[in-house]
Amino acid sequence: MATMKITVTVPEELVAYIREQVHEGHFDSVSAYMTRAAESLRDFDPLDLLIASMVAETGEPGEDAKAWADEALAKARQAKLGSASVAADDAA
Repeated sequence: MATMKITVTVPEELVAYIREQVHEGHFDSVSAYMTRAAESLRDFDPLDLLIASMVAETGEPGEDAKAWADEALAKARQAKLGSASVAADDAA
């Protein structure tokens, strides 16, 4: 795949976060991080359309479904945080 160099301006806090992600080995470079971020945004639109069509077909999710989703997301966040702290412990 051909690549092209561009310049972007982002808040300092975001630069620090991105560099931390690279330093921790989650990404090979700042460019790799930014590429993944841009691909995620690009790929988000079709997901938005899918969700809209599902809601149109079946209606808005009920309270039980929302509670289940909230719990599942909380578990996923906790698992991600847990694996990040394990990786940090391994690096130390």
